Amino acid sequence: MSLPERVFLHVWSGTEADAHALVQRHYPGCEVVGLSHRLMRESSRRDQVRVLRSLIGRAVVFFFQSVRDAHYRQLLSCTGLLHHCSHTVIADSSGVYETYRRRDWLWLLPKMLGSAVTDGVVLAFFWVFLHLIQLGKRAPVLPSGDGDLDVAYLYPYPLNRSSVPGGAMSHVRGVLGGFAKSGASSEVFSACLLPSAGFRTHQIEPGNRPHLFWETLVLSYNLRFARAVRAQLRGKRPRVLYQRHMPFTYAGAILSRWLRVPLILEFNGSNVWMAQHWDPMKFGSWLRMCEDVSLAHAWLIVVVSEVLRDELMACGISESRILVNPNAVDPDFFRPGGGGREVRQQLGVTKDDVLVGFIGTFGPWHGVKVLQQAIEELLREPAAGKKQLHFVLVGEGLLYPEVANQLAKFCAAGKVSLTGLLPHDQIPSYLDACDILVSPHISLPGRRFFGSPTKLFEYMAMGKAIVASNLDQLAQVLQHNRTAWLVEPGNTKELTSAITLLAEDPELRERLGRAARATAVEKHSWRQNAKSVLARIWADTYTAQATPAPQGYP
Repeated sequence: MSLPERVFLHVWSGTEADAHALVQRHYPGCEVVGLSHRLMRESSRRDQVRVLRSLIGRAVVFFFQSVRDAHYRQLLSCTGLLHHCSHTVIADSSGVYETYRRRDWLWLLPKMLGSAVTDGVVLAFFWVFLHLIQLGKRAPVLPSGDGDLDVAYLYPYPLNRSSVPGGAMSHVRGVLGGFAKSGASSEVFSACLLPSAGFRTHQIEPGNRPHLFWETLVLSYNLRFARAVRAQLRGKRPRVLYQRHMPFTYAGAILSRWLRVPLILEFNGSNVWMAQHWDPMKFGSWLRMCEDVSLAHAWLIVVVSEVLRDELMACGISESRILVNPNAVDPDFFRPGGGGREVRQQLGVTKDDVLVGFIGTFGPWHGVKVLQQAIEELLREPAAGKKQLHFVLVGEGLLYPEVANQLAKFCAAGKVSLTGLLPHDQIPSYLDACDILVSPHISLPGRRFFGSPTKLFEYMAMGKAIVASNLDQLAQVLQHNRTAWLVEPGNTKELTSAITLLAEDPELRERLGRAARATAVEKHSWRQNAKSVLARIWADTYTAQATPAPQGYP
């Protein structure tokens, strides 16, 4: 029986346009049926199997921006045992194109069984290892004052790529840049090359251990990472270790035990909660143990909001061990007059039009669906005599395909531009091109909003009028009708009205933007954030030693 001329396309990362172009090149004339990444990710395992078993056609194609994003690559290559298509394809935007057929099981099966056994051994070992660390609990190591460098910066996560723009890398760049501008000495230890602000960087390769589940790769890599850092720091003592908290990471905790050096843990939110509500992960018990071990061994936990501080205190962590340090910006990099005119020309926006911008992840809590609805409302029937509105949305994420589909007709008309991810050095020019910048975050299910959006501070530094949600830290950083126009979270009508108001009032836009930049420069630079951390190091060091701190310390 001949199979239908149909190809099923699952865009995991990257753009829909690139994915469709690839499918058309390899399967010309075939009908392309999209599989929703959001629905597949949020479905139960049983529902995922049922969907795969219903697919009949030429091929199932899994598309990525880079195959390095394919963290379940072996499992995806074996989905041909479930669906009824001739080919299973794993491809990316750089031209990688891997085709698997059912007969390939002759060589896939031994490899898969080997990976499964290895993963099982890793899980069993770290179940015991992490429990032993918890049973042998020690008080966090305190600063002692002596050291050959101020900060050993740890990034023990082998799955991120520094070439991929986004909030995590912007934060890393900001923190390290803040340390550099504060005069702190530092060395960076990481799985990938980070934007290291000129500091010496030690790249610790993750290796090629076969695995089915990325979670086990991160678990085993952290022990390898810790051993490598210990060897590279031999004969050199840092004052503190500084680690960004990420899923299944614990290297900072065991390095603190081994080296007797205090650990500063940058804690942007509980990975356990995120796995339950945003980003499904397997092996939740191991995830929780890693988080508990890291928190228990941290001398200082740096959080981005008072909400996170209160939640940690409710778990029994002393307030003296917590530093609230909201996210920040480099106001020398994000500043007005940085190439906006050229971007407006590229987008086809005249000097008399009003350009509204958004930058960030196309995820549920960023409010991009609310913004999409507001755009549809504003562009569906433009009011006579009003300013012509254009929108530019920069970023990617889970909701990108849905938003792109809903706004397709406005994109075709030149009223909306969806750029996808952009390199970090292009972001200021796109923000500079805009007249209004929006941050329409929504409330979280069952808890207070705990985030500190980096883009908020970048918006402020650009000196642009901001429309933002009146929500927890956003409302603490911004003042309504002084540094921004605040609206009710999730309220499309209020968001639409605010954009219309600012579009028609250039003087109000100018006043809000000027005040926002002044506030960012005065209170929210990465240098100031770094000084807050360094001040705690010096203060605790010299309190413990009962000697005065040196004159001029941060």
